[in-house]
Parts: sequence; C-alpha cells; structure tokens
Amino acid sequence: MTQHEFDESWQNWHAARLRTITGPHGLAALVATHWLSPEPQRLDGVDGEWYLDGADIVGENFTIEQGGEVLVGGRMLRHFRRDDQVALRVLDPEAPTRASVADVDAYVPDPAWVLTGRFTAAAEGDTLAVEEMDGYVENEALAGTVTVEIDGQEVEFLATGSRRSMQVVFSDATSGTEAYRFRFLRLHGQPDTDEIEVDFNRAYLPPCVFADFYVCPLPPAQNRLAIPIRAGEKNVVTRP
Repeated sequence: MTQHEFDESWQNWHAARLRTITGPHGLAALVATHWLSPEPQRLDGVDGEWYLDGADIVGENFTIEQGGEVLVGGRMLRHFRRDDQVALRVLDPEAPTRASVADVDAYVPDPAWVLTGRFTAAAEGDTLAVEEMDGYVENEALAGTVTVEIDGQEVEFLATGSRRSMQVVFSDATSGTEAYRFRFLRLHGQPDTDEIEVDFNRAYLPPCVFADFYVCPLPPAQNRLAIPIRAGEKNVVTRP
C-alpha cells in the first residue's frame, strides 16, 4: 500500500467514525439508559409505562425484543442487555451532546503503527471479569491474548470477543493527558495463522466520551501500559 492509499484509507475510516458518532441516532445522541424490571414504571422523557417480560421490553403499544429498536417521534428506543439486566436506551437527534460534537482529534496516521502481532487463543469457555464505568463487573468471553512489540518492549493484551472479531480496551502513557483515559481497538484474527494485524491508527474513543449514559468497559490491569501509543483517536472536539 502506498502512503497515499494508506492516508486515504484512514481518512475514509475517520469519516465513517464521525457518521457513527454524529448521525441522528449515533453514539452522541444517547440521552438515557433506563434499567427496567418486571414492575411497570414511568420513565422521564418517554410516554407510558415500561416493564420487562422475560428479556423483552414492553411498552403501551409495542414490544422490543433483544437486539431490537423502535422509532417513536424521531427518537430511537433501543433494547440494551448486559448479563441478566435489561435497559431501554433513548437516542434523540436533538441531544445537546450530538450538537456539540465538531470532530474527533487524532494523531497523524503513521504506517509505523501498523504492527504484526501474535494471537494466542484462550481455552473454550474462558471469560474475563470486566469492570464497567458504573462499577458493574461483567464476565465477557475471552478471545485470548495479543502480543506485539512496541519500541522494543513486548506487550501482551487481553482481548474479549471471538477470534474473528475481538476488542482490546487499553490505556497508555498518553491516557488522561494527550488522549482520553482509555481507548478501544478492534482486531480480526484469521483461522489459518496466529499472526494478527494490530493497527493502532484505528484505536478509537469509547462511547462514554460522547454521552454520559454509556457503561463502557474499563481496561483490565494487564492492558494498562506505561509506554505511550501516539496513534489513533485522542479526544472529542466540541463546538464553542
């Protein structure tokens, strides 16, 4: 890949990220996460009473199954589940948080940060206890470990998900100063090799940067690095 092709690919990725964040029902449009129970309750900003029937969310006129969503008066009502807890998420195109996002600041893309790592799969059924922003601890499927060399130092990340689609949550020496306090990285392993591409230029900000109602996972202790990773997204740029 030429430098021009590399830069163009990253710019396309960056543009897609902005659409995901600032779209009418994008990440920055979240205005509420309402945790529900079988007991009917009224929710701020949403008409009617809401309750759980098993894992289904029941309103006055419709039911939202797991993975589902319903558009009501311009707002998107979305089913959200973690373990046995279920919430109704409300995404509003008029959210002040959406209007405030101007851009996402990032380091200059650099091919030197596209590394070749080694993936070691976890045993089937292994999980990782992941603490989330609100203090809840969720057991997520452990994909395995990803080992890369950064500035002559071998680093081993824990990755959740599956071999084909895994997530690394990490912090580094830039976190909380140059960049947000932690970032995400999506990786894709291949079935016929343990080599894996680790492109830190695609490190991205967690949803909780854009709205207060997300429960993002925090980086496990092993993924908190003392070395800087000056690649990928840094911080949200807000309008005056």
